[in-house]
Amino acid sequence: MVRKLTLLFLGMLLFGMLTLLAWYQIDGIPIEESKIFLSGNGYSLTEEDDGGLVFLPDNSNGYGIVIMHGALILPQSYAKSAAFFAQKGYTVYLPNGPARMSIAVIDRTAERLKGFSVDGWFFIGHSMGGMSNLELISRHDIKAQAVALWATAMPRNYSDLDIPIVFIWGDTDGLLPAERFRRSKLNLPDDVEYITLEGANHKNFAMYSHQFFDKEARIDWMEQIDFANEVTATFFAKYFLPALPQDNIRQ
Repeated sequence: MVRKLTLLFLGMLLFGMLTLLAWYQIDGIPIEESKIFLSGNGYSLTEEDDGGLVFLPDNSNGYGIVIMHGALILPQSYAKSAAFFAQKGYTVYLPNGPARMSIAVIDRTAERLKGFSVDGWFFIGHSMGGMSNLELISRHDIKAQAVALWATAMPRNYSDLDIPIVFIWGDTDGLLPAERFRRSKLNLPDDVEYITLEGANHKNFAMYSHQFFDKEARIDWMEQIDFANEVTATFFAKYFLPALPQDNIRQ
């Protein structure tokens, strides 16, 4: 009996490991088109030893942007957005979380940001990356200007965080359906600016192959990314000001 239970346990463990391995092989892998944006006019790309990416503008506007990836999604999937903002003069840093989990790279990101010469930081976070950015700003002394949340569920309470936030959500998001989106709003400040893109899903804020549990978008992925980029750029441009003092971020 003990032997049978042991074999059953080992079988279930093996199945779980194989399932997890398959998940990592399928979800979050950059599509071929993402390579187009790894080089271009107005910026250069550096890949760091830990897999993070830095898009350096030829002509800096003095500010930086952190693009924090969603769970299991590789940073290259956000190359189109990184190139877009680098061409506008931002130094763009894309951390790479251990096991592709951005929530696990917060402290390392805070340390890495000290090595850049910028006047202030803006933050874009997709899915888990949005919460990771809010946690980063809450826990560390960052010259934070503003935040864009793209399809971010919010299981933790950041309602006291005093920083400008824009939240872009798609109404066909399978991972953040309307009710979960409503609950997430309760954990965010009252003055967040919410924007709904009709026909947008969860996956198409970036350029990757597959997203389990998502719905099919009714608009093209490039249209969705372009919309998010333009809305975010317009929002950030309003905060080209001296960096918010840390005293304004209430713990």
